[in-house]
Amino acid sequence: MTIALVVHGHFYQPPRENPWTDLIDREPGAHPFHDWNERINAECYRPNAFARITDSRGRVERIVNNYARLSFNFGPTLLAWLERNAPDTYTRVLEADRESARLLSGHGNAIAQGFHHAILPLCNERDRRTQVRWGLTDFRLRFRREAESLWLPETACDDATLETLIEEGLRFVVLAPTQAGRVRPAGSSHWQAVSESTLNTTVPYKYFHRDGSGRSLAVFFYDGQLARGIAFENLLASSHALLSACERAAARPGAQIVSVATDGESYGHHFRWGDRCIAYALYTEAARRGFRVTNYGEFLDEHEPVFEVQIKQTTSSAVAHESSSNGDGAHASENGNGAHAAESRFAGTSWSCPHGVERWARDCGCHAGAPEGWNQRWRAPLRAALDLLRDDLAPKFESAAGELLRDPWEARDEYVELLVDRSKTREEFFSRHASRALTRDEEVRALSLLESQRAALTMYASCGWFFNDVSGIETLQTLRYAGRFIETAAELGLDPPRDAFLEQLSEAKSNISDNGSGADIFSRTVERSRVTPERVAAHVAICNLIETEGSSAVCESSGYAYRKRDLLVRRHGRVTLATARLSLEDTATGREREFALAALHFGDIDYYCALRPFEDAVEFEAASERLWSQLRTASLQDILSAARDEFGPTVFDVKALLPQGHGHLSRCVFGRITRRFREEYEHLYEEHRRVVERLQEIGFSPPPELRLAAEMTLSRRLEVELREQRRSGGDYRLAVEIARESARHGYRIDRTSVTSVFEETMTEAARLAVRHPARENIAACRALIALGHELGLEANLERAQETIYEAVRAGDALSDEMREFALALSLAPAALEAETVKTDARTVEPILDFGF
Repeated sequence: MTIALVVHGHFYQPPRENPWTDLIDREPGAHPFHDWNERINAECYRPNAFARITDSRGRVERIVNNYARLSFNFGPTLLAWLERNAPDTYTRVLEADRESARLLSGHGNAIAQGFHHAILPLCNERDRRTQVRWGLTDFRLRFRREAESLWLPETACDDATLETLIEEGLRFVVLAPTQAGRVRPAGSSHWQAVSESTLNTTVPYKYFHRDGSGRSLAVFFYDGQLARGIAFENLLASSHALLSACERAAARPGAQIVSVATDGESYGHHFRWGDRCIAYALYTEAARRGFRVTNYGEFLDEHEPVFEVQIKQTTSSAVAHESSSNGDGAHASENGNGAHAAESRFAGTSWSCPHGVERWARDCGCHAGAPEGWNQRWRAPLRAALDLLRDDLAPKFESAAGELLRDPWEARDEYVELLVDRSKTREEFFSRHASRALTRDEEVRALSLLESQRAALTMYASCGWFFNDVSGIETLQTLRYAGRFIETAAELGLDPPRDAFLEQLSEAKSNISDNGSGADIFSRTVERSRVTPERVAAHVAICNLIETEGSSAVCESSGYAYRKRDLLVRRHGRVTLATARLSLEDTATGREREFALAALHFGDIDYYCALRPFEDAVEFEAASERLWSQLRTASLQDILSAARDEFGPTVFDVKALLPQGHGHLSRCVFGRITRRFREEYEHLYEEHRRVVERLQEIGFSPPPELRLAAEMTLSRRLEVELREQRRSGGDYRLAVEIARESARHGYRIDRTSVTSVFEETMTEAARLAVRHPARENIAACRALIALGHELGLEANLERAQETIYEAVRAGDALSDEMREFALALSLAPAALEAETVKTDARTVEPILDFGF
C-alpha cells in the first residue's frame, strides 16, 4: 500500500519595515546582507526555488522547485517583501502552487497564513477575524484561488480560533500532536484522552463546530518525532536518514499519511544544504521508498476522516518549566526539566510553548537561550499596554470612521485589498464602503483611520514576545508600530491614551539595567524611527544635490510619491544651490503636502535644506529671486542665513538623510576620497614598479607600503577590466594577464569586489550566449571560466547554471561549444539532455545521494 507523504514548511519573517517609511533599515546582525529578509532569501527561500540535485561528482543533474513538492505557507508580509525585492523567488513560489495544482487534482501546495503572525487565541474576536480574513484575501490575490487552509501562527489555537476557520469556509488545519485532547471514532459516544505518544498522526481527524450545526474541518497532526528530528537533531544531514525515519513513522498499522511540519527555514538557513536534502528526498528517494508525495488537500479527496477530535484548551499544570525551543521560531519539544506549578491562565495551545500560549503573554519560563538570571516578566506588561491602546482607540475609530464608512469594521477587513493589489483603486473601495459621496479630504481621513488600524494589527506580531528581552530587535519593531498607531491616532484627533500606555509599559523592565523600562525603550525607539514629511522632503532635496535626477518624473521615497516642480540648480565656485517646489503624496492615504525649499551644498558633507509649506507661487518666485541674488557674492554663512529667512525656519543638514540615502552620500563623498587614494597608489605603483620587480627577482621582499600600493592597483584594474569587457565584447585576455602578474609577484587580489563583479559578468555572459549562441559569445564564457580558475575565486555561478538549464528545458539544442561551457559550469551531462530534464519528477530514475 502506498503511503502519502506531506512535508509542510512554514516560511515566515516578521514585518521588519520602519512603519513611517515602509522600508527596512539596515540590520547589522544580518551582515554581509542588508537585513535578515535578504540574508534568509539567499540562504533558504531562493535555494529552495532553485534546488540542486547533484551526481557523485557534485555536478548538478537537476534544478528543481522544492515548493512544487512541499506543502507550504509564506507569511503575507514576507511575500510582499519577496515581490518587491526578490521577484525571481516570488515568481517560483507562485509557479510551484500552479504546478502542484496541475499534478494534484487541482489542489495547490500553498496554504494561507494569519496575516501578521499574531497569536490568534490571544486576540480579541474582532482582531482574530481580521487577521484571518486579511490572510485569506492576501492569498487569493496572490495565488489566484481560494485557500483550503490557513496556517495558524505557532499553530496556536483554541476552540474559538478553529471555529473562526470553519466559519470562514476552510477545509483543514495542521496542528502539533501535543494539541490533541481526546479522540473517538465517528458516531461513537466514548472519548479517549490522547497524548503525543498515543495519538495516531497517520490519519486525519474531524473537528466539529460547537454550535451544533454539523460544520467541521479536518485536522492533521504532524509527526512530532520527525519534526524534532528535522528541527533539532540533524535529520537533514542525509535524505536516506530522513526517508528511513519516514518509513518508521509509516510502519503503524493502518497508516494512511506521514505528515511533518517545521519552520521552512530549516531547509537551508538553519541547516546548510537542507534545501538539497529535501529536494532529493521528495523528488527521488520518496517514490523509491513507496511514498506518494502529495498535499493535504488532495489527500482529503480520498480519505475522509473517520475519527473526531477535541483539542486541548490549556496545557497541564504539571508541564515542564523550561522550553527546548531553539530560539529561531522552530517548534519545541514538549518536555523539559523542572515543574511549572501554576495553572495556565490563557486558553490555547501551540507548538513552541509547552505552557500553551503563555510564551506570548507572561514569563512562562520559555526563552531562546537567555543568559542566566534573565527573566521574561516584561511580556505581560507589554501585552497589557498594547491591549490598553487598542481597546481605548477601537470605539474612537468606530465613531470617527462611522461618519464616513457604512461599516468601519467591514471596511477594515477589506482594506487589505488596497495593500496587496495596487490595481484595486480607491474609487472601487469607496464605492463599496463609503456611506455617501466623500470629498478628497474625507477620503484621506478614512484611509488614515484604516492605516491606524493597520498599525494596531501589526504591533501584535508574535516575535515581539518570543525572545529574551524587551529591548530585542523584534520587540523594538512591536514598539515602533505602537508608536505609529499613537501618532496616527493623534493626528486624527482620536486622543490616544499615551500617558496610560507608557505607565503600563514602564512595568516591562529590561534585563539590561542600562536600557531601563519598556517606556524608556519606546521613547528612544520612536524618536529614532519617526520620519516626518518635512524630513522626507529634505532627504529628497539633499539626495538630488548628491545624485541629480530629473525634475518632471514622479518618484517614490519612504512611503511617498513625489514630484519636483520649478527646479533650478546652479553652481558658483564651491557652492551649489537648488530651489524647488516639492509635492509629496502619502502612498497609503493619498494625503498631499507641498513644500517650498532651498538646498545647499558647500562641499564635502556640508549639505543643508531649508523648507516650509508651499503657499503661493508668486511669493515662492520672489523668495527664490532674493536668494539667488546672493549666490555670487555672499559668504557661506550669509547664504545659509538667507535660505533660512526665505524658506525656513526649518533647516536640515546631512543628518536628515534617511538610511536609504546613505548610499548616495557614501558613493559621492567616499567615492571622491577613494578615487584620490587610488590615483596616488597607482602613481606610486607605476613610478616604483621597475625597481620593486627587479629587487623581487633577486630575492628582496617589498615593504608593506609598496605591496599595498601594488595590490590595490591590480585589484582595481582587474575589476575595471571585467566591467569593461561586460560592455565591449568579452575579451578577457588582459584580465587573465593581470591575474597572472599578481600571482607572479605574490600579490593578493581583493577577491570580495572582484568576485561580485565576476558573478554578475558570468550571469550576463551566459544569458547572452543562450540568446545569441555565436561562437565568440561562447568563447567569452569559456574565457571567464578560465579566469575564475586563474584567480581561485569561490564564485556563485548558480544563476549562470540556471540560464543554461532552463534553455535545455525549453528545448534548445546545445552546440558542442555550449555543452563544454555548461560542463565547465558544473552541470552534469544528464542535465543537458532535454528529455531527461523534461521527465516528470515522479518517474525519474534514482540517482546517488551523497549526504546532502
